[in-house]
Amino acid sequence: MYLQVKQLNKNYGSRRVVSDVNLQMEEGEILSLLGPSGCGKTTILRSIAGLVTPESGLIQVGDRVLFHEKRSMPIEEREIGMVFQDYALWPHMTVARNISFGMRLRHFSARKIASRVQELLELVSLPGLADRYPYQLSGGQQQRVALARALATEPRVLLLDEPLSSLDTALRETMRTELVQIFKRLKITAINVTHDQDEAMAMSDRIMVLRDGCVQQVGSPTDLYINPMNVFVASFMGPANLFSGDIQPATATDDSITLRLNTKSSEQKVLTGVVRAEARDHLQQHAQLLCRPDDIRVHREALPDGQANVLTGTVSYTSFIGGRWHIQVIPEDIQMEPIRVYSSTPAEIEQRVWLELPVQDCRIVPE
Repeated sequence: MYLQVKQLNKNYGSRRVVSDVNLQMEEGEILSLLGPSGCGKTTILRSIAGLVTPESGLIQVGDRVLFHEKRSMPIEEREIGMVFQDYALWPHMTVARNISFGMRLRHFSARKIASRVQELLELVSLPGLADRYPYQLSGGQQQRVALARALATEPRVLLLDEPLSSLDTALRETMRTELVQIFKRLKITAINVTHDQDEAMAMSDRIMVLRDGCVQQVGSPTDLYINPMNVFVASFMGPANLFSGDIQPATATDDSITLRLNTKSSEQKVLTGVVRAEARDHLQQHAQLLCRPDDIRVHREALPDGQANVLTGTVSYTSFIGGRWHIQVIPEDIQMEPIRVYSSTPAEIEQRVWLELPVQDCRIVPE
């Protein structure tokens, strides 16, 4: 294991902002710390960098212990690179001098500095801009300079604190692709902090979801999206329809569970979903069934009687976004918020529709 964080804890006053966080990374892996503001993402990042001193725990890169209990390695000896949210470029320095700042502190030779700066400018697609100042650059160019500066001293780990948050949507998508290509080409071990699930899913080999300083789940982007361990992860990883109900023990199997939903009448309504062994261990009497908007099929005519996982409703809203129709349906017989559906075909407002929720695409999630 290349990077290890064990039982990391950090308090600010009486409030614990990081609680027993454990993290392991392989060399060359890209990990995103994902969660809402105040969940402890940046505190973990700054603890690894040495900018924050934890209360307890272990931080180790390779065979070098950066922090253990109260013994902390100085920042300048950690060989950690960091790209800040606002880039933190020196406004009075040229691009070349910004990039070479760390190398000059380490007394690299002038020849090596000049060679390395030119190499990095080529790497981040900024050749010919060495003599410009930050105010003469666009946001995307400043981001590239900040990245080049962080890479200049060949750090053992690169830390990124929401580096794309100040860019517009189109540039953000372009830059995250470029960053991943650079990291993979150089085999860089990187930790990216973000609250944007799209960014985390596009850039990461694995994602750690945090809430109130505690780890909720760690896994690949696909695993977290399809098989979340709880309602918080399910909601934070993307648009989610969550149906609350009581578990029907008589219908449970090793692979699936049926929920009896809260209805508006005395008529019983049930939905069945797939359950993972890890999630089953945390189930109680009540649970949630998760079905993503992409997985729901819209029908304009009634489906055959007895077909599983069919709900009826009325279309309340439609919009065309990103090449597909975003449809909201008010269910007729169950108590819940409007159901969100993404469809390739439009629907009319106040149109009655039948929604099919394929069992294999539904997940039972602990509350």
